[in-house]
Amino acid sequence: MEALGLLETDLVLPSKYSIGAGIGKPRNWFAGVEYTSQKTSNFSNALYSSNATTYEDATTISFGGFYIPQYNSFSSYFKRAVYRAGVRYEKTGLNIENESIKEFGISFGIGLPVGNGISNANLGFEIGKRGTTNSNLIQENFINIQLSLSLNDRWFQKRKYD
Repeated sequence: MEALGLLETDLVLPSKYSIGAGIGKPRNWFAGVEYTSQKTSNFSNALYSSNATTYEDATTISFGGFYIPQYNSFSSYFKRAVYRAGVRYEKTGLNIENESIKEFGISFGIGLPVGNGISNANLGFEIGKRGTTNSNLIQENFINIQLSLSLNDRWFQKRKYD
């Protein structure tokens, strides 16, 4: 390994900054935006160097939000659900054959109440594309499906009745 220079190598990791803002009404709706910048042009490592690949500064802009029709509805289960949507555009920082690799995605989701209303099951769906077909490169179309559970309970609340 020493002959290839792999015994000791330096890796420069880029700094990353994010800022976001949002507005909303508690238990009803929320809309937000986030901007992230990463100095990936500062990334360097002799192991990962290539003539065709360079790094440029990466940026991401994301918009999204949620809506709950009526969080305390007794008559309709779906009025208590959380409906989510978002969109993001990303300049990944990777440049191959003088082509910036970019990514775009649109996401939708729903949070379904489970049990006493504190816990929920979240279902998410994202569709997007990454890359480009310029300079004989590859463009990837993708679909992500997500499932998560948020199990909450009141652990330390003293009960009045047993």
